[in-house]
Amino acid sequence: MAGEWVVHVGSLVRGDFAGAPVGTNVDMNSTIAFVRSDAVGAIEIVVNFGPLTGREATLAENDRLARRLLAIADHVRVHAVRTHDMSDETETIVHQVVVEAEAGQDEAGTLRDACEAWAVECAEERSLEPLEP
Repeated sequence: MAGEWVVHVGSLVRGDFAGAPVGTNVDMNSTIAFVRSDAVGAIEIVVNFGPLTGREATLAENDRLARRLLAIADHVRVHAVRTHDMSDETETIVHQVVVEAEAGQDEAGTLRDACEAWAVECAEERSLEPLEP
């Protein structure tokens, strides 16, 4: 509808993005976790943590995820990523968690499901509401 914008927690976009006024949150893909298809070697899973929780993952949450994944994979590496994209027209900040896991390719779906369940649990435990523009 004209004049209406879909608000997603953790997806603040500033600037003239698709006609949105400055400071408006805009719609984005709501996928929580996915297997990165261009990863070579280890299975790589990206968790869109910020849009779900409105915040960054804590160290304790990242540790909890890594320990949980060790039940599936022989070795895991968990990265908390904060990405800033800026131009003259836009500014975005995205909080993601990236997992690299040494496991068979047949375990990719199981690892992704575990990451998604972890992210939902984190959101249920503690989430931040968006700020009003």
